Amino acid sequence: MSDNIKINNAISLIARLSIDKSSRMFSKFVKAGARIELEKAYVADITEATKMINAEDSEVVGAFINLIGDAPFKFLFFVNLKDSFLLADLILRRPMGTTQAFDLYASSAVQEIGNVLASSISNVFATDFQIVMKPSPPTVLHDYAGTLFEEYIIEAAIEKNEIFIIQTKFVVVEHNINCHMFIVPLHGSENVLANIANRT
Repeated sequence: MSDNIKINNAISLIARLSIDKSSRMFSKFVKAGARIELEKAYVADITEATKMINAEDSEVVGAFINLIGDAPFKFLFFVNLKDSFLLADLILRRPMGTTQAFDLYASSAVQEIGNVLASSISNVFATDFQIVMKPSPPTVLHDYAGTLFEEYIIEAAIEKNEIFIIQTKFVVVEHNINCHMFIVPLHGSENVLANIANRT
């Protein structure tokens, strides 16, 4: 098995464990019937992934977070603009549909969920693999999906030709909110990921 396949398998494992942990944390956080489902995790060519995201042509709200430590990663979570309104209402425990426009609450909701997800990934590294990781404070942006994605990958694209894409669905009290998460291992993470792959 090649090193790249081993590393991709390690990232897949981390993704599955992180989604399981995120789902439990998210449900406790919103104090409502909620879970996160992992729909698909796969490696894609950065150029092809950029074309796919640009084709969506939708307004989204995204949280950028750097995972800092022994295996540095870039992390992006984004959700459709209108779904960010639902997340704001859910977190504030208001009737769904109360938030009608992008405001501080919708931005904060995406920021907090980004924190939950990034913390879950860091937690998997720390508890399951004894690897030092911590998330940086998130940056929240509202723009078109393609614009956010291109800004997110610009640094990583210099070093890598591939990106790890995690497609998820947030199943929240009869509302299915489709979300995207992207993880890009940065230079310096390869040895740690190879070690994880060899241990699993």
